[in-house]
Amino acid sequence: MNLRFDHVVLLVHDLEKAAADFAALGFTILERADLNASHGATVFRFVSLADGSYILLTAFAGPEAMARHRLGPCLAAGEGHADWSFTVPDAAALGTALKNAGYPVAGPVVVSNVVAGGHTWGLDLLMLGRGAGGDVALPFVVSDNEGREHRIPGPSDHANGATAMLGIRLSSDAPDRVVETLVAMGGRDIGMSPDNSGDRRVDFGATWIDVAPDDVAGGRAGGGIVEVVLASTDAQLPAGGRLLDTGLAHGAPIRLVVA
Repeated sequence: MNLRFDHVVLLVHDLEKAAADFAALGFTILERADLNASHGATVFRFVSLADGSYILLTAFAGPEAMARHRLGPCLAAGEGHADWSFTVPDAAALGTALKNAGYPVAGPVVVSNVVAGGHTWGLDLLMLGRGAGGDVALPFVVSDNEGREHRIPGPSDHANGATAMLGIRLSSDAPDRVVETLVAMGGRDIGMSPDNSGDRRVDFGATWIDVAPDDVAGGRAGGGIVEVVLASTDAQLPAGGRLLDTGLAHGAPIRLVVA
């Protein structure tokens, strides 16, 4: 099945402050003018990249919304990376295939809205990790039913040169199972990571996923996203890339590398 990286969910307490801080890091911040309150539990800002992927700065509308949401415990543990996703041609078909193979899934559920101008966007969302009883390092997947160009504002040019989602580093207390699931989704296990010693790498074409044990330095307690790696056109970056200020990034490690 053809998978393309979609987005990273980055949880923050104060959305306006996070937007200002990410602008200070050299990102262009966009909004989406949804007309209906179907996302009443959450509010967003977008860091949209040229490859069609994005970072979704996300805050909860209030304590009750946070308590009800599957990602609420992530923010309770601290700001930062919370979830991530691929886009697929048919989320329902992937869900059926994974369920028949013995993997936990939940959904798909339909999500849609109308933006200013009367344009509709809609997608099916299938949970594999958080919300499905699966490993918290695993993603969710979406399939666009209509209006992807209205779902994702941008893309933007960024002062820091960011252009694409190169890779995601994860941690898990069951890394072999995470790799197995990613391969079942359509990834290719290429063995040990060339960039992160001790990690396993799964290749999805334009994007790689590295999976580390849960005791890796910098990992979230319980597992999840350790680092997001973005391609940049900034020729002044050092060979290993540059980790952005995690204070301004609200606890979310983001590395820019020349690619």
